[in-house]
Amino acid sequence: MRKKMLREAACGLCAALVILSCGCAKRETAAPPVPPTPPQVAEAPAPTAVSAACEPTRNSLYDQGVCSFDTGEVKRAMGLWRTAAGTDPDPAVRRKALFAMAAVKLAQANTDAEMAAAMEMFDAWSKASPPGGSGEEPRFLLPALRNLKPAAALREQKAALERECAKKLAEREEQVRKSVQQQVRALETIHQQIQEKKKGLINN
Repeated sequence: MRKKMLREAACGLCAALVILSCGCAKRETAAPPVPPTPPQVAEAPAPTAVSAACEPTRNSLYDQGVCSFDTGEVKRAMGLWRTAAGTDPDPAVRRKALFAMAAVKLAQANTDAEMAAAMEMFDAWSKASPPGGSGEEPRFLLPALRNLKPAAALREQKAALERECAKKLAEREEQVRKSVQQQVRALETIHQQIQEKKKGLINN
């Protein structure tokens, strides 16, 4: 009888657990669906400033050179100007191209030879240019003017270099003098040792 009661109690407990679990399942609500991530919209690149020389209507070799210069293609600009200076039928355009090349060469000059080559081009432009010029673009000279130094600054730089050279020369001379003195003392020591040995041999 007791065992029967225990079985019934166990069955009742299991039934209660099943009912409770079903009730909990009913109370749970499904999680809301996650909305899809909107696609990334690429930002449009900022418009770049275009030189007036790059306009389609201005397609001469000189204008193409100015456009290349403005966009940083200096080597290409020099080639276009070189062609324009030798082949353009308009003398004014040829002079403008020559002036542009001379100015850029002056700005890029790092040696006396390069400076001389730039000045030769300026001389050629000056001889061919009428009074007042022919519409040359002065802004090509700005990089060269930024690198120029006043004559007083150049003299001070030269004097500083001379002082530095004199200081290094004096230091080198002092090193040589000390080295010679050490060698002389070493030779005197050797000579003295030889003399003492000779005296010892004679006395014996």
